[in-house]
Amino acid sequence: MLAPRSLFNLGTLSLVLALTACGPGNESLTAIDESGDETASIIDPGTGTATDEVSTAQKLLLNQAMSVRYESNSILENKAELPAGTQIEVPTDYSSKNLDYRDSNGKIVRSSTGFIYPIKIVSVPSAFASQFPQSKIDTLNKTSGGLFIFASIVGNLQGVEGSFAAITPASPGAGFLANYQTSGKPKFSYTTSSTKRFPKINKGVDPASLSAADRAKWNAIYAELRKAANREVATPKSYLMIDSATAKQASLDYEKISKVATNGAWSIAVQQTAVRHGFSNVPCAEFQSELVREAYQRAGYRVSDDFNSTKGNKLIWSSTAAVVNFSMALYKAGWIAWDGTKYKPMTGALLMNGSGISPGHTYISGSDDGMIIVDNGAPQGRDLRKTSQSIIDMMFETGVFFLPPGINPPTW
Repeated sequence: MLAPRSLFNLGTLSLVLALTACGPGNESLTAIDESGDETASIIDPGTGTATDEVSTAQKLLLNQAMSVRYESNSILENKAELPAGTQIEVPTDYSSKNLDYRDSNGKIVRSSTGFIYPIKIVSVPSAFASQFPQSKIDTLNKTSGGLFIFASIVGNLQGVEGSFAAITPASPGAGFLANYQTSGKPKFSYTTSSTKRFPKINKGVDPASLSAADRAKWNAIYAELRKAANREVATPKSYLMIDSATAKQASLDYEKISKVATNGAWSIAVQQTAVRHGFSNVPCAEFQSELVREAYQRAGYRVSDDFNSTKGNKLIWSSTAAVVNFSMALYKAGWIAWDGTKYKPMTGALLMNGSGISPGHTYISGSDDGMIIVDNGAPQGRDLRKTSQSIIDMMFETGVFFLPPGINPPTW
């Protein structure tokens, strides 16, 4: 992901801009710097779904102080610091954005999880009532464009029970159409850089040429990736989300005794492994690595057979799981690299922004030939057809993707 420590900062966005002010109207804010692992407890889960004509909101209790922000010139500026115990409402059809935000030092930085909006402040603890009278809460809730809060709480919004809802494909928006044709075929190309990195790109393997054992292996592993990522149907959340204590133990077990979990990839990678090792702001390759490990485990195979020290691609990271390392680990394991401008990234394909180098981003196809994707910021699924041009330019220009041998994608 972002080399060595940033996930989405491409080109000039990799610069951390030191500014002297914290944004207009924010001089009195003490400003807290979220770490990316903030949580909130559900008070009222609400009812309805994102496809309902009328959709109710979920009520949550912030477990620690968090900032709410507003959008100004494509930057999220501090609006208020909400104390722990604040109740907020988030609509069941909330939206998300991956905009840069200004931290307490005035620096413009990026969050791996992005932000969700619009949220409403319901109440604050009585000890803070004088700082947040109802008149101020009402004014904050009328902020133009709505209030934004870290999407680190999305795990709480989604919960660990039940299923992710199937995603109904959206109509292609202007941002999508600037990068893709309506079919999903890219208008950009990373063919030159991808071919340089992966000389065997587009060299598919005829399934008939594989032994029966190898064919069964790769079909089973791919089937497990597809099950976890598919957003055409209601998909059990347990593939990606488990309770915090279980996720922490699973993360430690892999590092200490090489025990691979069978579910909870998002909770393990994003909420535990990346946080413990200090790269909570750049967990995309760790998340994708965990998806691969668990797919092997559920399919009944050892991930160490293909990812190990001998091949120089052991799928465990001591610091940050950079995109450049993850993509090369797949290649060395015999997975096939495919050019996204020539071939369709079918559901379960592991996608790379650009040619899979750092800084960059990695995600997995959730359906519609990569138009719906699943990543660390949107485990429930994200429809690129509704995504802004700036975010697609930065994170979701699929130049190369990977599939196991014998799983050959169709051409555009």
